Amino acid sequence: MTSIGEQSLGLKVFGGAEGEEDATPALLGSRCPTCGDVRYPRRVLCPVDLGECEELAFAGTGTLFESVRMEIAPRGFEPPFLVGFVDLDEGARLFARLDWPDGVAPSHGDRVEMTVGVVRRGEEPLLGPIFVPAG
Repeated sequence: MTSIGEQSLGLKVFGGAEGEEDATPALLGSRCPTCGDVRYPRRVLCPVDLGECEELAFAGTGTLFESVRMEIAPRGFEPPFLVGFVDLDEGARLFARLDWPDGVAPSHGDRVEMTVGVVRRGEEPLLGPIFVPAG
């Protein structure tokens, strides 16, 4: 069996948009209709004004803020691998795996798009977002 996303939240954070079961997988976050705050992972209540948030399916595109190559990995991960902070076009920032062409280093400001893949191996592999160069 393979797990998807962040299960400890008790909310769906990775999948198709509401009512679109066969849709391309999307990151699911939230937006506050009152103040416009955007978050990933999804929140029930806005951390800014405590208003009830709406579910938001992110397009999966953004800009790389920062990245690092991990040479020493925890159990379940195979070094070396890349991780980084991605600023999604909708306004949220998240930390995720990166998959970059060999011999090319990711740079601040690179445009990225989301794919889906195994981010941790083990008895139960974990699927999650992996960002690749856009285009």
